[in-house]
Amino acid sequence: MANVTIQPGQIKTGPGVIRWAPLGTAAPAPTAVGGKIAVTWDAAWLQVGATDAGLTYTESTSTEQIRVAESLYAVKTVTTEKSGTVAFEMNHISDVNWKLAMNGGTITVTGSNGTKLSSYVPPLTGNEVRVQLAFLSYDDEELIWWPQVFNGGSVETARGTVETKAGLPVEFAAELPDAAVLATPYKRWTAGSLAQGV
Repeated sequence: MANVTIQPGQIKTGPGVIRWAPLGTAAPAPTAVGGKIAVTWDAAWLQVGATDAGLTYTESTSTEQIRVAESLYAVKTVTTEKSGTVAFEMNHISDVNWKLAMNGGTITVTGSNGTKLSSYVPPLTGNEVRVQLAFLSYDDEELIWWPQVFNGGSVETARGTVETKAGLPVEFAAELPDAAVLATPYKRWTAGSLAQGV
């Protein structure tokens, strides 16, 4: 009987920490210490806080089959389109997270402490901004960095009954950044049980 080698450390559950930063902010530069990923984050990298169900990254590939009359099987399959999306729902509906969900805008703050008041103005069409996203798993064994993303999803936040939790759902499209930054739409680092290096 054939037996599969089970690697419990490679079976992952649970959320992690989602961060975002303006374009031009220093990229994460992780190292591995004791089988864990260690990162010193630039101050511009902000946490989004609690989420409704963690983060979901989806990579989609569209293909077309090349056929000839002499074969029932395709002779080649070619890629016609690729896309990546990063989706999550932020439960911290702060002014900063609101700005993230709306692809920019302007926050103006007056006062301080008990008199502090923040006002937000959304960006007009064509003035939206791209940002960077990063995800670090709660066990510090996986880090994914998207150097350029844009929220193309619908933002719907509900205020209902007292038990209805408000949120800011986002669905960021991963874009190709400036080639000087990275030549691909994301980069992934692993350490510990996930770093097989085959």
